[in-house]
Amino acid sequence: MNPYDADQRLEVMLACCFKAVSVQFSHIPVREIIWPPHDMFDAALARQIAIHILHVEFDVPRRRIVKMQDRQRTSISFAIQRIDNRLTCPVFAKAYGRMAARAKDIFMQQLGKAAA
Repeated sequence: MNPYDADQRLEVMLACCFKAVSVQFSHIPVREIIWPPHDMFDAALARQIAIHILHVEFDVPRRRIVKMQDRQRTSISFAIQRIDNRLTCPVFAKAYGRMAARAKDIFMQQLGKAAA
């Protein structure tokens, strides 16, 4: 990864979000988190969490996420809003905090590898 290339950095951020979320949702393959089947609600929730972490924790604008994910603007907004609503539950908020911290740690490790 070139740390000075914004597109590559964003792709690594997204991958870190998916990887961090996949640890919490270990029963779901990462490919199903990225493109969840319609009947797998926990895979859809995992994807929504990854999108929320990317937007809130990594400060990636919604429009950029729409372009990266090749999804509708409304589906990205819905995902972010749905996780915002769920964060009112203390148990969910604690799990979310662990996933967000893990995503940031993984990203910093990737930056360290790129700098070396």
